[in-house]
Amino acid sequence: MTGRFSIPPFEQLLNLGVDLCGVIVPAALPHSSDEPQPVIAPPPPPTDLPLVDPYLAPNIIHRAWANDLPVWEVGSLSTPGTLDLLRGLQPDLIVVACFPFVFPLALLTLPRYGCLNLHPSLLPHYRGPAPLFWIARQDERFTGVTLHLMAEALDSGDIVAQTRFERLEGISEAELEQRCAIEGANLLADVIERLKRGQSLPRRPQIEAEASYFPSPSGLDFQIPIVWSAQRAFNFVRGAEEWPLFISVGGTDFFIREGVSYRQDQILGQPYKLIGSDLWVQFQPGVLRANIRSQNRAS
Repeated sequence: MTGRFSIPPFEQLLNLGVDLCGVIVPAALPHSSDEPQPVIAPPPPPTDLPLVDPYLAPNIIHRAWANDLPVWEVGSLSTPGTLDLLRGLQPDLIVVACFPFVFPLALLTLPRYGCLNLHPSLLPHYRGPAPLFWIARQDERFTGVTLHLMAEALDSGDIVAQTRFERLEGISEAELEQRCAIEGANLLADVIERLKRGQSLPRRPQIEAEASYFPSPSGLDFQIPIVWSAQRAFNFVRGAEEWPLFISVGGTDFFIREGVSYRQDQILGQPYKLIGSDLWVQFQPGVLRANIRSQNRAS
């Protein structure tokens, strides 16, 4: 996908000097046909000015253009046109770093080394499309990233490599995502070097009895319960900052822009205090200070 998580693994592959066939991204808009569409690079600039607006963060498509790699966007991985395209590329290995479509069996068995996926959790824990949200909501103190072979069931294939690290106090969603991407890129480099030496991939099955799956969050998943400690609330606000989080207190839903701070030993003396867009809320224990984007009467 075109988010931050895909960049470090892609750049690691470039650094390793492997022969990259191309980049596949999900279609931004539905296609009128089932055929994969080429993403055409803009014409070369007439001056030495950069292709990308310096105020916009370049994504994986820009990185591919800069390295003369073809890019296709697809609306499905199961259509004959997409499968024909991928068969024509004759990949030895497919590497995935966030992708919203399920891989069909015909694609999983296409590369001789299989399909590797980087997943930002310690599989088999936190399978699913948004593990960083749920890791923040559960306030996990340790997390990590897993490189695994893809199978038909989501996030269920054999583990090839995995690393574990501490989730620091107050770490933001963007910071944790970047840490996972960099750690995952390092795992990928080790595996690629093994393949270059003719060694087989290390693999161990996931323990299904320990597996947990979490869907895309919705509704009350975004609510921050005031029965939590202020510390847990702060870590959740920071760790899920890109989601529409809210606190329901005093008959009002306060939608949070950012977490500012917390005091675990503070007593507010009232359920909440609001000054402009600054909100203080009593938790159990402690007080969270946050900046709000809006407020509505609770439904």
